[in-house]
Amino acid sequence: MSASTQQPLRVLELYSGIGGMHWALEESGIDYEVILAVDINTTANKIYHHNFPDVNLLSFGLEKLSLKKLESLRVNAILMSPPCQPFTRVGKKGDCNDVRTQSFLHLLHLIKQLEKKPTYILVENVKGFETSQTRELLVECLSCCGYTYQEFLLTPLQSGIPNCRLRYYLLAKCFGTFNFSVSPQVFTEMPQMHHRHRAAEHCENKPSSYGLSEDVYSLYSPVSSHPPPSNPNKDDGSSESHTLSTETISKDNVSHAQIGQNIGPISVPDFHNLSSGNPEQELDNHAAELKDAGRNMRYCEEEEKFVNKHSRPLSEFMETLSDKDLNQYLLSDKELRFFVVMDIVFPALKKSICFTKRYGHYVEGAGSVVQMCTDVQVTREASNFKSLAVELQNSQEWQEKELSLLRRLKLRYFTPREVANLLCFPSNFTFPDGVSNIQKYRVLGNSLNVHVVAMLIKLMVT
Repeated sequence: MSASTQQPLRVLELYSGIGGMHWALEESGIDYEVILAVDINTTANKIYHHNFPDVNLLSFGLEKLSLKKLESLRVNAILMSPPCQPFTRVGKKGDCNDVRTQSFLHLLHLIKQLEKKPTYILVENVKGFETSQTRELLVECLSCCGYTYQEFLLTPLQSGIPNCRLRYYLLAKCFGTFNFSVSPQVFTEMPQMHHRHRAAEHCENKPSSYGLSEDVYSLYSPVSSHPPPSNPNKDDGSSESHTLSTETISKDNVSHAQIGQNIGPISVPDFHNLSSGNPEQELDNHAAELKDAGRNMRYCEEEEKFVNKHSRPLSEFMETLSDKDLNQYLLSDKELRFFVVMDIVFPALKKSICFTKRYGHYVEGAGSVVQMCTDVQVTREASNFKSLAVELQNSQEWQEKELSLLRRLKLRYFTPREVANLLCFPSNFTFPDGVSNIQKYRVLGNSLNVHVVAMLIKLMVT
């Protein structure tokens, strides 16, 4: 891709959190400058500043942003991820009446008044936003200001990343068109561009952080015009769809040698019963047996059509932990009593449920937990026990026998670094000293998938 002759994209990053949008800009390969980042969360700001110390980062509520200040920034792109709580399935759905929505509505009012509109706008939120009154106000604002826009519902699973995180996205371009045909329907796939080899106006001649090919969009099939239905999985509004096309997956989308670069792969268990004939096949067979034995302990979405041979296993995103490090993430006996509502995965699987801000503090619907035990018989016993426990609903009566069985599974939380890996934050994303694991989980749960947003940014400016 040839170097750009254009000026860098001047970006305003709102609700900036821990910098997911900024990392997505970096991965996209475009030439950009973040003029200002704004967030009110002090922990998130501490992490953002630690990773991007040279960015002008301010902490204030966006309802205090003035038209004069916004005009003075002279930005031509606004990237934002407004608070999702007013739109989550398990929340009160206060929508535009929720106090947390007011800053976003204020911003829409400012955009209407701007004499020079930003060329690009990208909005990310939870599934459910697309049916909200706030969304109606957003598209009304964009339409009256001369924007072309397209809405999406996308999940990282479509890129082979083993994590559910179905999210709403909107791309908008002022007084211009995209390099794909827009539709009033919500797209559930990345569109195929009409001129895939045309260089983006703002792209630099540099590789992306995750090995995206320059012609990455040729990997995607034409869009579907039908939005997917909700999934009943319990989380904070991040439920997944099961109707997305298998054609969107490509093994070339992400190079995970770049994710968690200095983190070794998870250790392969020493299976004593392996034959010497074909140990790789034996490992595959053992993983298949383990998967079948523990099927009852998972939400069985690994059957989804877009989880296929090109999907990455969780092991590629996981750390190699010493026994000492592992112990701090093991579930306590108190947490094991919630065994029947857990989504339990193991490293060879290719899917985990969405991580929410409650992860590490709650086990129901807040994210998958990892089974480190590789014993098929133990797994089968635990799976059978779950069936009985669901029927009896007697977890508070469990004694040493039941808890001993569950301890043998060696269930643990994903580490914060592993969650960051599954969200495609690069290896040079780090946390500053003094941030607790609970704080890390909370801000990661409020963040976004960097790779998905990077693809959308590249699509938007091409």
